[in-house]
Amino acid sequence: MITVVLCQALGMNEPKPEKRPTPKPTRTEEARRIIEEYADDLREIIRKLRQRMN
Repeated sequence: MITVVLCQALGMNEPKPEKRPTPKPTRTEEARRIIEEYADDLREIIRKLRQRMN
């Protein structure tokens, strides 16, 4: 807060907050994402096979 007031009084720009990199997904989240992609692929394969049978 003191830094902001001092910067404004001196006509300086406020210091910019540091940008933090986005956190890596946890192992559980990553595993869930991979499993969901696999399940989606299987659903698509089943849908295509059903279309061929009809």
